[in-house]
Amino acid sequence: MLFAVVPVDARGDDGAARDKVKAIEQHLKQVIDAAEPGVVAVVVSHKKYPPLPASDRLPQGRLGRYPVADVVRQVRPLGFPGGAGFSGIDPKLDLSDPQNIPDNQFGSGVVLDDRNGLVLTAYHLIESATKIYVRSSSGRGSYADIFAADARSDLAVLKLIDPVPGLRAIKMAAVRLTPGPNGEKPSVARGMWVISLGHPQAAGFADGTPSASWGILSNVRRRAGAERTPGPFGDAQADRALYQYGSLLQTDARVTIGCSGAALLNFDGELVGLTTPMAAVTGIETAGGFAIPMDTNYRRIIGVLAEGKEVEYGFLGVSVGLANTARFDRGLPISSVSPGTPAARAGLTAADLIIGIDGNPVREQDDLFLHVGAALAGTKVRLTVVRDGQSRAVDVVLTKFLHKMARIVSTNPPSIYGLRVDYSSVLLMQLIKAQDPQARDVILPPGVMIRDLEAGSPAERRLTPLGDIKNQWLVTRVNNVPVATPAEFYGEALPAAAGKAPLKLTLVDIKPGDAPSEREVVLP
Repeated sequence: MLFAVVPVDARGDDGAARDKVKAIEQHLKQVIDAAEPGVVAVVVSHKKYPPLPASDRLPQGRLGRYPVADVVRQVRPLGFPGGAGFSGIDPKLDLSDPQNIPDNQFGSGVVLDDRNGLVLTAYHLIESATKIYVRSSSGRGSYADIFAADARSDLAVLKLIDPVPGLRAIKMAAVRLTPGPNGEKPSVARGMWVISLGHPQAAGFADGTPSASWGILSNVRRRAGAERTPGPFGDAQADRALYQYGSLLQTDARVTIGCSGAALLNFDGELVGLTTPMAAVTGIETAGGFAIPMDTNYRRIIGVLAEGKEVEYGFLGVSVGLANTARFDRGLPISSVSPGTPAARAGLTAADLIIGIDGNPVREQDDLFLHVGAALAGTKVRLTVVRDGQSRAVDVVLTKFLHKMARIVSTNPPSIYGLRVDYSSVLLMQLIKAQDPQARDVILPPGVMIRDLEAGSPAERRLTPLGDIKNQWLVTRVNNVPVATPAEFYGEALPAAAGKAPLKLTLVDIKPGDAPSEREVVLP
């Protein structure tokens, strides 16, 4: 295949052509060798392991090692035969043994942080896992916990339980899929050569060596999965993965079962995408596949997961019409703006036409949902809108979008006397989804919703008597200081709680159809 693209001298002297091919071959080897320590094999078990004692049970995402010691402690008192070397557990459940790989699911991952043992992989690979084992190209490996995972982006970050020598963080490319506002050119395009490095069919698991294939990018900004029609507040978006918004790279490099989470590299050895087989997103197994691009949107999400936190997708608060109608030859017309939302506070109206967000063109509904969502809650974005024939920039601070897809976190927001809060937009969307006709007329005052009350905490004791506290109350002030976001709430509450000082909360009761009522509560 390489020879086909290298011209051969008309006189039959192909020495120069052979040298060119050898140079390409040598460069491929160098890229693969350099990237190899950043690509790992991932084995996932969904089998049932013997339960731990109640006192040893792990939180969600904490899967632990092969539980030999725990099982020995449990089975010996039950009268099972003991003796030297007895484990009391089926050795076929040990994922570190290459002989057990055919009985489990397998895939790949890339090293994000070699010092802290963080590995990036695909969420669909580790979904519902009971144990995960990671093996590096050095031949050494470790069981892993799920540090953070997000089904909507189909990404997960694993944390190795034991140190693994020989790991090296992969180099990540700054991928741009579309032209930038200042003339920046896309960094990936059709026809670009790429290298896939992963573990198809678990080949190489015994020694951890990944397999390589190469090809071209067939296309960029591909979408996969069923189409949906957006509704108010993005109702139909709540269970859509990001790859359904047209964000994927498509490649003809062989990406088969076992290649979920493999590295797609450019010829500089940088990670341009995290691969997924076509079967994972379309249900049909074919040669080639897709890759999640390492663009600004996904790198932002990966940064959140690498901190063990929840990915909080952005929320704007508009309903939009169809793009490219007879009235508009570009952009997306706003059909309505919901009261009390970021769009309303920024002054957007139903007369506006959105043509861009942070320099990215908006040509269809998926463009808007993708770039608003992936900008994340709390972020200021700049919309380019057309009003009365004039283009103008509108800055909007996004709040949080409520979606139904699974997530795993290891770093939760701090607890203030047993209380955690969230964006008020989550409460607004809950009210709307309850299908109360009066809910759409609710205008929430600036504040934060109550997210969690820890059992037996001072917050639970003081707030539970107020009724359905998590689904209808907002905190609007802390010690008489207005708070409109979780960051503002914690900025006021954390110093007081750290000093064991009283905390006065002003609460507003939100009930569709009723006037809001206010109450003050002092913690602890």
